Amino acid sequence: MKEIKFNIPLNEAYSRKNVSNFLRSKKPLHGPGKNILKIKKQLKKIFGFKMVHLTNSCTSALEMCALMLNLKKNDEIILPSFSFVTTASSFARTGCKLRYCDIDKSNLMPSFNQIKKCVNKNTKAIVIIHYQGYSVDYLDHLKDYCNKKKIFLIEDAAQALGSYFKKIPLGSFGDFACFSFHETKNIHSGVGGMLVVNNKKYIRRSHFVFDKGTDRYLVKINRQKYYYWVDIGSSFLLTEFSASYLYPQIVNLKKIIKIRSIIYKRYIYNLNKWLDDEFIITNNFIYKYNFHALVIILKNKRRENFFKYLKKYRVNAVISYMPLHKSKFGKQFFNHKNNLSNTNFLNERIVRLPMHNYLTLKQVDFICNKMKLFFKK
Repeated sequence: MKEIKFNIPLNEAYSRKNVSNFLRSKKPLHGPGKNILKIKKQLKKIFGFKMVHLTNSCTSALEMCALMLNLKKNDEIILPSFSFVTTASSFARTGCKLRYCDIDKSNLMPSFNQIKKCVNKNTKAIVIIHYQGYSVDYLDHLKDYCNKKKIFLIEDAAQALGSYFKKIPLGSFGDFACFSFHETKNIHSGVGGMLVVNNKKYIRRSHFVFDKGTDRYLVKINRQKYYYWVDIGSSFLLTEFSASYLYPQIVNLKKIIKIRSIIYKRYIYNLNKWLDDEFIITNNFIYKYNFHALVIILKNKRRENFFKYLKKYRVNAVISYMPLHKSKFGKQFFNHKNNLSNTNFLNERIVRLPMHNYLTLKQVDFICNKMKLFFKK
């Protein structure tokens, strides 16, 4: 068996063809151009996203959120310690404080009660992370809670394009929602991202922050002749070149997710035949899912041995994140009054198995058979 990679970025003929056509057109590479406009139109058609900024990364989308919140020194952002670093650093760079909340052992996301325990008079925003592309089962209640408390709700939906809460697309609930088009995601532009602005009060300002703090947007829509520096901001724009690679994937998203669903369900079929006390699968099929990842939680600390065993058979599995409160920089935001016992427990037990559109069912069977031999020792 040849090496089974953890991820192989999507690289289909329809994307390559669109890039080739774009380059032959000799249109400007920087954008925005026709591909960016077509992506926005398609996202509105599929998901109903009305105000979208295509960014050069999900990190940039998060940084835009942080800038628009006008964070002050004592303001606090609540987020899980079990998160990718830029979910935290995007806000920390403003000088505000972070408050880590614990996660639930069943789905690796915070429970509603865990979040509410962290809320205080200084809470400015809550970042809910749709880990693996799953939704928590209280998203509508969280939205109502934030509205009542006048707290901003931000969806870190980096992994969640194509997933839903009930019948509503993830990314539709927060004041802001941030998505990733990094090559580790279901669809990608190499690197890239997207900010969805759902809070109408911030739509106008988002244009200024997005375009280096200028009001060039007003020139583009013929509201004024010249543009000026009017706000803080940076250069967050996705290039038209990158968009030319991404656009055909948006069009084919349903087919892409269908392929992933077949691979995912083959894993589940195999593993459920002999699932025992050694590990659990974190599948949370309450709502429509995009099949982004397959994660298992080991019930003991055999992870390093498990990785070595899989490596022997050329199977590449990985961990998820190192918890933020355990990192050298992230420790400064850790309040010991916050109980992160689940995060600490899960940190040494989480395993992500290979999952991508080019994974064959034969390879899935091979991985599952090797896992069975390991856990039945």
